[in-house]
Amino acid sequence: MTGRVLLASTFLPLLPILVFAQTDKQIHRKDSVTVSAGISKEQLALEDQLNGVVAQGDQFLRGGSAADAIKQYQTALDMVQKQPLLVEREPWVLKKLAGSYVHANRPNDAIPIYSKLLDAKKADCESESAAASNCADAQYELGVAKMQAGDFSGALSLFREANSQYAKAENFSSDSHEFAMIQHKNQGQTKMLIAVALFRTGKTPDASKTIEVAISELTRVRSDETINVGIRDDAARSLQEAQTILSRLNSTQ
Repeated sequence: MTGRVLLASTFLPLLPILVFAQTDKQIHRKDSVTVSAGISKEQLALEDQLNGVVAQGDQFLRGGSAADAIKQYQTALDMVQKQPLLVEREPWVLKKLAGSYVHANRPNDAIPIYSKLLDAKKADCESESAAASNCADAQYELGVAKMQAGDFSGALSLFREANSQYAKAENFSSDSHEFAMIQHKNQGQTKMLIAVALFRTGKTPDASKTIEVAISELTRVRSDETINVGIRDDAARSLQEAQTILSRLNSTQ
């Protein structure tokens, strides 16, 4: 019994929490009263101010000060909620705030935010296109928060749904091999979390089988020399973690 508890407690730090690997789109600006997209100087100034507040939060988070990061992101959220010109940036700020709550081991604060963000992806969840990956990301992030909160059954359901959405996105990516392989990698990484949830719900044999599939998927991505090296490296890191988890799972059976 003690061994199982200790084993489970070592799993989460080993896993790649993709929720924190965010890529923010930058605004392409021009020095005129308005830009081609119709963005005014007033909006650009507000965007700069918002980006500065969020960047400070990111710096705090990288430095290990989640509490200070939360304060920055809360300030940013207050800005977007008070400024109509920033309304479209609210999901971005909410995602930052939720991620900082997870870093601060405050999953119960993150869960309502991630639930709201997932609700906003309803169309993507019903989409028969590559946009399904947006839904999968939101499901994955909510699952991570639920897992941290100890709701392993709830997390398992979300991870399974995310895995299906990533698979759907891969199937609709015939025009971009690299995008398809990213979705394949996402499936492997999601299965790692599925395996943890299965283990924590008393299904160790199923967890081992799931990790074996994850290893196969991640190996395929790592070995594909036609795609960006950063994607391969990410798969390689996850592959090493998956192999460690499999070894520990096998030792419990």
